[in-house]
Amino acid sequence: METPMEALERTATILSSSINGLFTDLEKIADAVTAVANAAPEAPRRSEFLFLKQELADFIKLNSDLINGAGIAYATGSLPETPHWLEWWRGQPKGGPRFVTHDLNPDSLSYYDYTTREWFTLPASTGQPVAVGPYVDLGGINVNIITLCVPAPTPQGTHVLGCDLTLAKLERVFLRALQLREPAVILLGPNGRVITSNNARIATGTLLLEEDAQRVAASLDVSAGHPSRLPWKLISLHDKARIGS
Repeated sequence: METPMEALERTATILSSSINGLFTDLEKIADAVTAVANAAPEAPRRSEFLFLKQELADFIKLNSDLINGAGIAYATGSLPETPHWLEWWRGQPKGGPRFVTHDLNPDSLSYYDYTTREWFTLPASTGQPVAVGPYVDLGGINVNIITLCVPAPTPQGTHVLGCDLTLAKLERVFLRALQLREPAVILLGPNGRVITSNNARIATGTLLLEEDAQRVAASLDVSAGHPSRLPWKLISLHDKARIGS
């Protein structure tokens, strides 16, 4: 019979493989962005990056079982036409992805300043890919998401490409991989927030309770080979009755 730790190890392998596959595909697109910028004799205009619409559409369609959108956020002042520019596309049940409009006017009450968001600042400042969240996507669809983001360094600054995973889609992958009802197992983000679990009491998006933190029986990094870009842990809990005996 499989032990709980063996179930955690199997689940970590499946999650890591799935998410790192997304990172790999995003990095290929980011490399193309960097190549275009490096080849341009001067700061490239938005028209030089029109190929991204199809690249991102293909990426979203190929990975629709995990993600619901993807896009690029340009470094401040990198485009001649505008100081800021964000292109994000949302997958649709039918047809191609839909462009998501963001208010980029600093004087507007609904201004979306992506340059202050962690999903932009972390890869732009560190030059490393990272998974950010879970958090509520107030600038898009107002649901709990995780954003995978990778840097695209250019002479004009570092652009950031990313994709959004809704927690509902990630939860399905987690439960299929885990195949356990007991013990309670939690996929935990670096901010102590529950990404998902196999226990209805431990709700997605909530902070791990102190009483649960004291019941941790086993802990495992989801991606030991890439802990900085995928800083998630799988933890299993002791049964309450066992703790009290």
